[in-house]
Amino acid sequence: MKIQYLNGGLANQVFQYIFVRFAELYYPAGGPWFLDDSFFFANKVHNGYELEKVFGIQANLLSRYFDADVWQELIRNRKNGISLAQSFADMDLPIEMIAETTNYKTHNPFRGKIYRIPSNEFHPEITKLPGNATYYHGYWIHPQWFRSYQNILRKELSFPSITDTQNQKYADLIASSNSIAVHIRRGDYIDLGWGLSASYYLESMKKALAEYHDAVFFIFSDDLNWCRHNASSLGFHLTPDIIYVEGNTGNSNYRDMQLMSMCRRMIMSNSAFCYLAALLGNSMEILAQPTQNIGDSSI
Repeated sequence: MKIQYLNGGLANQVFQYIFVRFAELYYPAGGPWFLDDSFFFANKVHNGYELEKVFGIQANLLSRYFDADVWQELIRNRKNGISLAQSFADMDLPIEMIAETTNYKTHNPFRGKIYRIPSNEFHPEITKLPGNATYYHGYWIHPQWFRSYQNILRKELSFPSITDTQNQKYADLIASSNSIAVHIRRGDYIDLGWGLSASYYLESMKKALAEYHDAVFFIFSDDLNWCRHNASSLGFHLTPDIIYVEGNTGNSNYRDMQLMSMCRRMIMSNSAFCYLAALLGNSMEILAQPTQNIGDSSI
């Protein structure tokens, strides 16, 4: 039995799902894989569990394999700081953990054997480890997990059709222009000290315009008001062809990811949200990418 931690916003959930699907396809004899969705029973963040809502994915969620009273007891333990991995160990299930990030100490505290894996790297061999049960705590944000089976994963991660007028207008403009997506992540990133400098975007805009004189820039952000107020320092004053993509908030914010994935090129932030959009895009060219690791508020 293999269990993958599931948490965070849509991008985190998708990358964790991609890792599980890679493992299932790469090593079919490895036994059943489950996604530990207990995080969403104990926490209310972002838009909750979204794989099914956005992509129609019927994932192998761990919560579906327990009687309601047993599952509620596991959730009570989790709320009291006892992870599912530890609960299983306390029930004498021989289980080990593979941790990609150190926040397992707070998200999934575990007193058993833990193997540490470097973050944001591709190590397919970890999916073949022997043992009765292995718990995987990681985000697995590396393109090779996806690209190894991208023909299958693109079908599974197909966005629902756009039906509203505003997003259809954006989609038409993206398709009919030399479109460049610009993603600016603020919000919790500012509090965490992960926000990118305005100069990163200014220099990226200059380089993009030097090569693509007819480019139309589509601005995606969780703080468009800030982007407008700081347009000059971000380099948006260098061209009249700036379109701020508005209206996709709350449960519809995945539409921003969908629209970004349609663009021909991208100036990326250090967010998993835009990184996933770039992967799902069809041969998208990345014009600028931050040097630091892709982050997310849950990492």
